[in-house]
Amino acid sequence: MATYSIHFLCNECGQEHQVGTCITLEAGPEDKASVSDIYHGRDLPLQIATAKSNITWCPKTCMLTSQEDNDRVFLVPMANVK
Repeated sequence: MATYSIHFLCNECGQEHQVGTCITLEAGPEDKASVSDIYHGRDLPLQIATAKSNITWCPKTCMLTSQEDNDRVFLVPMANVK
């Protein structure tokens, strides 16, 4: 099992931010991958679906934002999170 940090591309500034939520998966990607690539044609785990729909603060613009586009939401293995 591996633990992943959920990241998204911000609609406000265009940079990638951590959502602040982690998920543990038995068969997840070895490297950073978009949610759309991992779960294409399948339902998202509740933890990812919830994190996607939550409003998140953009540290660059100080605006609130969310990201519903699965192509712009990523799972990043915790070993790769900086």
